Amino acid sequence: MLKEEKYDGFFEGLYKRNEVYLLLSTAILLISALLGYALAGFLSPFLAGVFGDLKNRVVQGQIQLQTIPIFGNYLHIVLVIYIGGIIFGVGTAIYLVFNGIYIGYSATQFPLGAYILYNIPQGIPEFIGIIISGAAGFRLASCVYHIFQGLTHMRSDISQTNQFKYILEMNMDEFWESVKLMVSAIVFLLIAAFIEANLSIAWASYIKSAI
Repeated sequence: MLKEEKYDGFFEGLYKRNEVYLLLSTAILLISALLGYALAGFLSPFLAGVFGDLKNRVVQGQIQLQTIPIFGNYLHIVLVIYIGGIIFGVGTAIYLVFNGIYIGYSATQFPLGAYILYNIPQGIPEFIGIIISGAAGFRLASCVYHIFQGLTHMRSDISQTNQFKYILEMNMDEFWESVKLMVSAIVFLLIAAFIEANLSIAWASYIKSAI
């Protein structure tokens, strides 16, 4: 069971209990993004097609620059990252690495100043949302690990059903903790989607005209 300090607020307590997972998720995403940027030439044969397909879908209107479609795309990404925690966090780590590399690679496809200008408004809450979803995946992985650990110590002289229920109950706090993290991530991504759809282009255009 997770220890919750009475004086902790919701977000303060959530951060403290998941600090290691948040830092791990941040490190994986940032390092992957830097590698994606630094190794763009090497990665181009693998990612150019993915990037080109996404760009064409935006141009052709298959992906609309509206809050709901953008949010749906974000949601798909973070759900995959989160569900990857079921396989002991391996899936979560892999999808964080891929997203980080793709973000870094994408930055090389435009003039860096323009990329930062157009992406920083929604990029900040988007990045935070992805990091939190990674932490949620790692927390889910911890839950799955502790459940399996409990299953390996089940006794033959006690009801298997009762032991199984007890193991699930003992680890339910971790599961709900992962859900809380995911809900927090989704809130950040909803904010990012709204900004990208309604403010980013106008903000960047205004800054460019003022410079």
